[in-house]
Amino acid sequence: MGRGEAGLSAAQMLYPLMQCTDVFFLRADVCQLGVDQRKVNMLARDYCDAAGRKKGKPIILSHHMLYGLKAGQAKMSKSDPDSAIFMEDSTADVRRKIRGAYCPRTADAAVARDAEMQLAADDLKNPCLDYVRHVVFAAPGATFAAGGATFASADAVRDAFV
Repeated sequence: MGRGEAGLSAAQMLYPLMQCTDVFFLRADVCQLGVDQRKVNMLARDYCDAAGRKKGKPIILSHHMLYGLKAGQAKMSKSDPDSAIFMEDSTADVRRKIRGAYCPRTADAAVARDAEMQLAADDLKNPCLDYVRHVVFAAPGATFAAGGATFASADAVRDAFV
């Protein structure tokens, strides 16, 4: 499980097993979860191998984790409402959160990030540019307007910003 198993509490050992059990209880053929859940998904696949279970071995699709909006947050957090944009946020809330977001123009060595949370290397770790790349430009043909310019790609936005 990655950490020193001898120092784990019962909850730390049982929770991943419960998550793994969900995969089989739900009869999931495909598990689409954030990359932060990769170890649990792999535990489910390892169980299938160990049990000789060929049918029902889940396919794992790990997706990108959006950075939290505050410095040093490898992912958004429900426990910190200002670190993420939620579906139910008002337009005013979204504006406030984006305007207050950590938005560096250069890489900041002091900002530690969990590399395990990301599927691609990113030295800047700018949550605003992360949203532009993975939310705005997720739709084919999307454009983004800012600062009097219209951009056709996330790379163009990053180049103009940096």
